[in-house]
Amino acid sequence: MEPGMEAMEDDICILKHETAYGGAGESPVSVCAGDESVASHFALVTAYEDIKKRLRDTERENTLLRKRVKTTGKDKLFRPEAPSPEGPQYVNKAFSAYRGIYIEKEDLQLELNKLKREKSESERRLNEQLQAKEMELLQLKTEMETSQVMKSLTITQEYWHVTRSTVNWKIHTLQEELERG
Repeated sequence: MEPGMEAMEDDICILKHETAYGGAGESPVSVCAGDESVASHFALVTAYEDIKKRLRDTERENTLLRKRVKTTGKDKLFRPEAPSPEGPQYVNKAFSAYRGIYIEKEDLQLELNKLKREKSESERRLNEQLQAKEMELLQLKTEMETSQVMKSLTITQEYWHVTRSTVNWKIHTLQEELERG
């Protein structure tokens, strides 16, 4: 593998998680983010794939140019000719294209990093909100259970009070019947 291709593959591995999650539609970013983030992420992935393709094409052209230069250099040793005016212009054009793609790649990398930070911050906020709601739910459940226990104690005390009053009334009634009888 050529050194340029190896460096390109190192740069390309940034989006390796896309293949692990089955494509851009099911990536971790799209699960947590809104429609804008999904669209933005998809645009970034698409642009990045386009840049990778253009970079591969440019590197292929570079390889061919290097071979041409080597071949032309050997040929010139055996038969000197005037240099072709197209050669330097073509190399300059290829270098400019490569530089433009590299700058675009760097911009996309910055944008990707920004999206990752936003996703992380959004997850953190949502986890905090979830924990707050869980605490609120736990407090309400505890208050409800305490209320039910207090209510059952009150009902039990009232029942015993009513029962004691009834028993006292029956005792009183029986005592009156005994005194009469």
